[in-house]
Amino acid sequence: MSDLPTIRSYHVTVDATPEAVFDAVVDLRNLPTWAFHFCKDIRLVSGGAIVTTPSGEVYFGVTGDRDFGLIDWWSGPTMETAERWPTRVVPLTDGRSLYQVTAIFKAPPPPAVDQWFADELNALKQLVEEQISVAA
Repeated sequence: MSDLPTIRSYHVTVDATPEAVFDAVVDLRNLPTWAFHFCKDIRLVSGGAIVTTPSGEVYFGVTGDRDFGLIDWWSGPTMETAERWPTRVVPLTDGRSLYQVTAIFKAPPPPAVDQWFADELNALKQLVEEQISVAA
């Protein structure tokens, strides 16, 4: 058996600016709304959050650069042992944005993970687009 990780890419197109997508993702208060398979409960702490997942509690944080659309998700048993999953928000020529996630699984991913990501990224799309329409 190989020790190499399983790497998968997921994406969603959002009818919003990259800045709106970035702001929604880095605001961890939004996490339970769109990452509902992963985040069953959240407690904000300095530098991130403690997230209750189906497997137990983990640290979850984000770092990034709004101007470049770079967002790193950090998750693990503690802040010090958290591992990075890179994500990126890319502007599209028609005013929409592409949000792309690179998932790096150290262990075999759950069988339903592709559907979970589809569900959650579509929920993120809906959240951002609703926030835009309310602000308009």
